[in-house]
Amino acid sequence: MNKRQIKKLEMMRSTNTYLDSTTATWSAIPIASSYKTGLANIIDQIRSSAEDQEAAQVFIGGTLLDIKQRIAEKLDILDDVLEAYAEDTENAELLAQASNSKSDYLRLTNEEFETKASNVIDLLESHVANMADYGLTQDQIDDAKLDFGSYQDQRGMPRSYKIASISATQSIETLMDEGSLYLEKLDRVMKRFKRSNQSFYTGYLSARTIIG
Repeated sequence: MNKRQIKKLEMMRSTNTYLDSTTATWSAIPIASSYKTGLANIIDQIRSSAEDQEAAQVFIGGTLLDIKQRIAEKLDILDDVLEAYAEDTENAELLAQASNSKSDYLRLTNEEFETKASNVIDLLESHVANMADYGLTQDQIDDAKLDFGSYQDQRGMPRSYKIASISATQSIETLMDEGSLYLEKLDRVMKRFKRSNQSFYTGYLSARTIIG
């Protein structure tokens, strides 16, 4: 990867990370979840395409702890949705499995974390069809799966999940172009917050800025 590509990728990751940290603000907009997952997917494909470049691989993937924290944050949010569904349906067994916090995940060993996260992702997928009214979408689950795949890559483990929309053998430049399209779509959706939530929108624009 050249410097221009790395700077652009840094902006893409910054935007993706900002949206991860502000999920409660925009997640009620289904198309935003779709575009955001598409962006995360592109970032993951770029990582795969650049895996033979050691410096780029470290930059793109992040440390094992970084990825573990991202997954824990996402599953913490999705667990809350699953917990609400379990309580409403009086499913005690599901409720027991869904009552997890970010700190619960982070205190696990890597092996325990991989097992726990995989089990929760499987639970979410098995109930997603019944949880549309609770705001759960397949895109949100796929987003968590992408980070989980990166986590397994870092540990030298085979990926448990394959995201259907991932295509192989695309050049980094082509992937960058696709990422730009998702960003432009997100820009149009996020404009609705320009007046209704100025602090969020300002943060989004800041994340979208290429530095240097």
